[in-house]
Amino acid sequence: MDKRTLFQLLTAGISEKITSLQADIADLQKGMTEDSKSSAGDKFETAREMAQQELVKLSKQLNEQHRLKSLLANQPIEHTLQVQPGSLVQTNKGLFLIGIPIGNNFFEGKKLTGIGLGAPLGQLLLHKKKADQVFFNNQQFIIEEIY
Repeated sequence: MDKRTLFQLLTAGISEKITSLQADIADLQKGMTEDSKSSAGDKFETAREMAQQELVKLSKQLNEQHRLKSLLANQPIEHTLQVQPGSLVQTNKGLFLIGIPIGNNFFEGKKLTGIGLGAPLGQLLLHKKKADQVFFNNQQFIIEEIY
């Protein structure tokens, strides 16, 4: 498994999301500015409040994408003997990226699940070694490889 390539692909995907969110925010702000020039009354206030709520939601999403991009940029590429943040862990139940909560993706034809350090499975896998096993949700996870 080539972690460098994985991190580059994930970073590129996150960068695309950032660009899209920034464009959505700019469009929303432009719409809010134009509405304020031509509208008045209760209908305007309701529309403006809804737009403001959407702006807050998009801003949170943008901040999260920046956080994920920063996390990826600061992860070690080298292989380790035990699971640590940034480790790519192949188990009998799937492939996991530890410490980067990106959800499900595909890499080299395999389903990859990015889980945060605060996630229960992430905590269980942390500091484990090849051939170690953990139990989560009545399932046994055996570490087959650490990248």
